[in-house]
Amino acid sequence: MFACLQKNILMELGRQAGVHSTSLREWNNMEQIELDVAPRQIIGKQVKALRRAGQVPVNLYGRGMEPVALQGDARSVVRVISRTGQSRLIKLNVAGWPQSQMVLAREIQREPITGSLYHVDFMAVSMTERIKVQIQVVLVGESPAAQRGEGVLVHAINSLEVECLPGDLMDAIRVDVSTLDKVDAQITIKDLKVSEGIKILADPDEMVVRVTPAREEKVEEVAPVTAEVAAEVEVIEKGKKEEEVPEEE
Repeated sequence: MFACLQKNILMELGRQAGVHSTSLREWNNMEQIELDVAPRQIIGKQVKALRRAGQVPVNLYGRGMEPVALQGDARSVVRVISRTGQSRLIKLNVAGWPQSQMVLAREIQREPITGSLYHVDFMAVSMTERIKVQIQVVLVGESPAAQRGEGVLVHAINSLEVECLPGDLMDAIRVDVSTLDKVDAQITIKDLKVSEGIKILADPDEMVVRVTPAREEKVEEVAPVTAEVAAEVEVIEKGKKEEEVPEEE
């Protein structure tokens, strides 16, 4: 049964293996990140023993294919995920499979107390089909206005959803803030520079980063207590005390 399932999966992966020529050239010019994994027979509660043995359970799924249970060396999986996040392609090498599969890390689960990697879901992608991915927005450079102390740099958007072919993916959208040289200067989504094949799925006029006016803390001056004021306070306090003394019956 497993052999039959594997055969069907390999046929589907073979169908997805056709690569758009432009995307392939761009992908080949990038550093390929690879991860070696193996088929996993252990499922359910028994995966605890798998984790104790230094393995991380992972799943592979994609359109038109049944999910496949896999496992990988914990240190290798952590190292790869730390580099790719969820927006860079990974070349997944499955032991016993005749060809690798291009994937994206979709769901990354961590142990809530220790933070150690708990489980990863990989999504198989076709290099000829557009996908939607969240890409991190990173600020680079320095704003002259912020450096002079005239304003504060406000980073309004940390990530954006984009649609593109897998080969056109960027690891991050970098925003140069060195052009923000005065208060209220801003960069919107329509100002961002991305490759031609990437479509940003957001309002073009939405603000990404802006220089807002620096707020000066106003310190209220307290008037010094003069001798006359001190004497008046003393008289008032003395009068109050005399009023509070009860009359003898």
